[in-house]
Order: sequence, then C-alpha cells, then structure tokens
Amino acid sequence: MNRHATRGLVVQTLYHMEVGANKKEDAIFNVEGFVSHLKEKAINDSEINLSEAVIKEAFHLDPYYFSTVDGVMTHLEEIDQLIVDHLKGWSMNRLNKVDKAILRLAVYEMMTGTIDIKIIINEAVELTKNFTDTGDKKSTSFNNKLLDQISQKFKRE
Repeated sequence: MNRHATRGLVVQTLYHMEVGANKKEDAIFNVEGFVSHLKEKAINDSEINLSEAVIKEAFHLDPYYFSTVDGVMTHLEEIDQLIVDHLKGWSMNRLNKVDKAILRLAVYEMMTGTIDIKIIINEAVELTKNFTDTGDKKSTSFNNKLLDQISQKFKRE
C-alpha cells in the first residue's frame, strides 16, 4: 500500500479511537477488516485484471502504519500540547475530530524528523481535502496554516 493510502488509514484509526473511545487494538482491528474487505472485493471484481500477488501487496497494512499509530499514541500528550500552543482563538475541543487526527499524524511525522516538512504538510492538506473539506477550503487553509506554524519549531531545531 502506498504511503498516502497508509496515512489515510492511520487517520481513520486515530479517528476511531477519538470518537468511539476504542482501544488502539480495536481500532486497528476495524481498519484491518476494512482493508481485508477491499482486498476481497478487488480479487472478486472481474473488471479488475490484476494478479492476486499484486492485489495482496496493494491491500495490506505495512509496518509504517503500525509504527505510526503506535508513535502518535505514545507521544499524544506532547503532540496535543504542540497543537494547543499554536491554536489562536481555538481549543482542541473545537477542532473537527477528523482534522484533529490529521493534525496529530502530521505533527508526529514532524517530530520524527525522517520526512521533509513540505511533504508532511502537503500530505496533511491532501488528507484534509479528501476527508473534511466541504468545498469552501476553510479546513484545508486552517490545517495548512496551523501546520506551517508548528513546523517552524522543527525547522529551528
């Protein structure tokens, strides 16, 4: 599975934990079921002409998924504090829960220092467009601006 799709699944997992108060294991189980369903659908769809090996590779959760979910949850307090420190006139409770998951993922990736910050912000903006932007671009703009402000901390270090 490509990194963008994996990030989308991380966001879904974090969202499940936020809204359903699911334990990490339960949220991961739900996402694994979703991916398995997609794989079965691809295998059984006669219009998709891919080998089973290609489908198996395309529809699996890779180590990046698991390490990222674990990393976000391990550093959740620190991540949330970074977000709160940069919110102007907003509180964490006021944030859309999906946007909160996207922001947490992006801040965690910034903390790791293994991915270029421009890529992290671009991916977060794309996830926002896919999941929460209603066409007015307010969510996209908000998340972009907030992540840019947070990224300044990591550019100085």
